[in-house]
Amino acid sequence: MFRLGLRLSLRGGREALVRLVLTAVAVAVGVAVLLCVLADFHAFQVSNNRPCWECTASAPRNAAPASAELWNTSADFYQGQTIERLDVAALGAHAPVPPGISRLPGPGQYYASPALAALLRTVPRDELGARYPGTLAGTIGNQALTGPGELVIFIGYSPSHLAALPGTMRVDRIAAGPGKQVWSSYFRYAFAIGVLAVLFPILILIGTATRLSAARREERFAAMRLVGATPAQIGVIASLDAIVSALVGVLLGFGVFALVQPALANAALIGTRYFAGDVTPTAAGYIAMLVAVPVASAIASLMSLRRLQISPLGVSRRVTPPAPRFGRVVPLLIGIILFVAGLAITNNKSIGAPAYPGLIVIMIGLVVGGPWLTAQAARVFSRLVTGASALLAARRLADNPKAAFRTVSGLVLAVFLGTIVAGLVPAVNATTATPSANALSNVLLDAFGGGGPGSPGMAPRAGATLVSQLRSFQGATVIPVYALPQPRGPQGRPPDVTPGDLVRSGPQQGQPYDSIITCAGLRQLAAVGQCAPGVAAVKVSAGNLLYSDNPTYSTQAIASPSSPAISGRLAKYSLGAVLVKVSNATTLERVRTFLDTHTTQSQSAVPPKTYGEAVQIRIAYATIVQRLVYIAVALTLIVAGCSLAVVVGGGMVERKRPFTLLRVTGTSLATLYRVVLLEAILPLFSAAVVAAGIAYGISVLTVDRMAPAGTPMPMLGHVYYLTLGAGLLASLLVIVVTLPVLGRLTGPRGVRFE
Repeated sequence: MFRLGLRLSLRGGREALVRLVLTAVAVAVGVAVLLCVLADFHAFQVSNNRPCWECTASAPRNAAPASAELWNTSADFYQGQTIERLDVAALGAHAPVPPGISRLPGPGQYYASPALAALLRTVPRDELGARYPGTLAGTIGNQALTGPGELVIFIGYSPSHLAALPGTMRVDRIAAGPGKQVWSSYFRYAFAIGVLAVLFPILILIGTATRLSAARREERFAAMRLVGATPAQIGVIASLDAIVSALVGVLLGFGVFALVQPALANAALIGTRYFAGDVTPTAAGYIAMLVAVPVASAIASLMSLRRLQISPLGVSRRVTPPAPRFGRVVPLLIGIILFVAGLAITNNKSIGAPAYPGLIVIMIGLVVGGPWLTAQAARVFSRLVTGASALLAARRLADNPKAAFRTVSGLVLAVFLGTIVAGLVPAVNATTATPSANALSNVLLDAFGGGGPGSPGMAPRAGATLVSQLRSFQGATVIPVYALPQPRGPQGRPPDVTPGDLVRSGPQQGQPYDSIITCAGLRQLAAVGQCAPGVAAVKVSAGNLLYSDNPTYSTQAIASPSSPAISGRLAKYSLGAVLVKVSNATTLERVRTFLDTHTTQSQSAVPPKTYGEAVQIRIAYATIVQRLVYIAVALTLIVAGCSLAVVVGGGMVERKRPFTLLRVTGTSLATLYRVVLLEAILPLFSAAVVAAGIAYGISVLTVDRMAPAGTPMPMLGHVYYLTLGAGLLASLLVIVVTLPVLGRLTGPRGVRFE
């Protein structure tokens, strides 16, 4: 039986060869797509598990000086990119060395990551290089980096210089374990959902391809039963046919992945470009593909024979499957209940994780319940629409709604995921990218004193000099913010604040006044408030504006016409911060470099950063998750389109005889075209409407439960409708492209069948 099965698969004539090639190509597409997902997930895992040298903690006081060093870590920014900075000074000959370099940089030296070294070579010095004293001693190796695009610098100092800077700590060992990042589990869940989103249609594609020309093979198997073949022998032949084509497809898929892997390695799918050697599935992933796909194909082939029952007399009969029952919808209902329950117990720390199981069950429920929805849609359609095409399509869908829905299940999942993303991500981003935050996107902030609201700030004379120097930059508008002296209680107790010292209205109500800002400056920053007419300067509570990196709070109005006016010379006050409104990116980096080099770490509370960069950092994670799901949706559409093409083409070949008989009895070719189109459109439309409705409901519930008060409810914008319409149109075009085959198959010369 094994030899016969192989002979029928490999040397069974033109029809067997075409089936083998089509099945192998379909399987190869699915395998290549899944390998790409697994490769990027493996790269994410490698990057996430790398030694976290940034997690190094200070050493105990009794650490031996010979094996210790001084560390001072900070962050810098360049055109929205974060630069990790480590200032280091060795205390002895045996001081530990961070990963990626062979020795510590000495005073006047620094090591830079390859990406940062390239920037330093190409960017004018007054925009970046002047921030880092010394000369380049070498580049940092991959062991210390998450990817080739990461910006990192290790700068060497003398111990006496570094010890005088705030935030410096003594280190005797460097952390070697992976870092604990709050978003790591979130990304794993996102990857898991993406893998499931791709895996479902791939399995459907493999099963569909395996069933290609199932009716014609069933006739062959029935003939073999008539001459004495047992059901077990028929099962062996069918399994071998599926395994051979699937195995060829898997090997072809490996080759396709090898061709696209370099492009995948250069793509930053989740915002980080990984090292090319990490963007590959594990050996276990390759083995699993090599084993699981042929096995799944064999199972699908055996399941396709369930409708063929052979009596002991050798008579073949086809059994119509029972109509799907309402029980198929139960998993979908259970998934909705699990999601709502999980959402009810979620909190900010769990980031919605308790609701993920319900989301997965809903996806499973859509696939399981799809045949029942298709049967109901066919029943309603036959009552509402008349005509031969509608009658034939509805009758075929009602006869086997499971097979009809199988062709579009992948597209339904894509609609489901795309609707969730289209509803959630804009609502999430709206909580950060507020109109006020966007209005301040080109405003650079540098706060001084390091102590938050009420800190002494920069001395008046030094502050006046700094403001004067900043105003010399062309394209820069400087708005100084002066520190308001705080009343102090006796013997150093907390400040004695009277009701008159508190903000009386607005978002800052109840907070003490801590700063002074000129009304001319407020006119440049209309998003944060305004003064009463004729007032030169006002008291404000600017703590959130100056010392918070959360645009949701820091860009609220801090002044109003009721803000108390202040008179006199402002030059006598310490400089609490400067806000610099820049006209272009070049001016921004020059001003930032100037602030980095003309203020010390003891003066700057935070590294100079624009509010636009704060918004960018805040929405980066939502953007990454959005990109992951959009990639999953795109891959799902690709795979589902292949599945649809295979099924429609294979279905027309299998129905060559009935379609030809309809043609010769007077049925027009246009009628048959409409039958094929309706058979694909009806299950797709009915299930897609349900999937989109459930997904939108999930978005509304999620925003209502987890978003801050005042967040707008999800609205599906034009991009969503264009994307959805383009995906559905592409699916229909796949069907239209195959329709000319129907005309050739059903010509009058094909009435005589072999």
